[in-house]
Amino acid sequence: MSADQEPGPEGTVSPAPSFQVRIPLEWDPSDGAPIVYANQVMVSHMGPEFFLIFGVVAPPASTEALPDSLRIHPQVRIAVSRDAMPAMVKAMQESLKRYRTALEARSHGADGSGSGSG
Repeated sequence: MSADQEPGPEGTVSPAPSFQVRIPLEWDPSDGAPIVYANQVMVSHMGPEFFLIFGVVAPPASTEALPDSLRIHPQVRIAVSRDAMPAMVKAMQESLKRYRTALEARSHGADGSGSGSG
């Protein structure tokens, strides 16, 4: 019998009881992670992970000779576990909602008329 097992009824061996501990997560305020600009994103999945590829595309310099397509230059690739993806999507949706609410409040309060100009 191993250390993580206990004797069960009638001499059977069962695993030791498991338990969960909840420890809050906190973001490190001194994080030195680089800021990478992106104006395009591609999301795919393979197996248990999602892959987010953030990239940049620049508009053509002139309208005289427009290309058939524009190339997106990948800036960063991120692998996300399937368990973390729903929380990430929810966080992005909530952040977008707060942004739109604040933007609407600013546009209505900019000139006092609620016309959105200003």
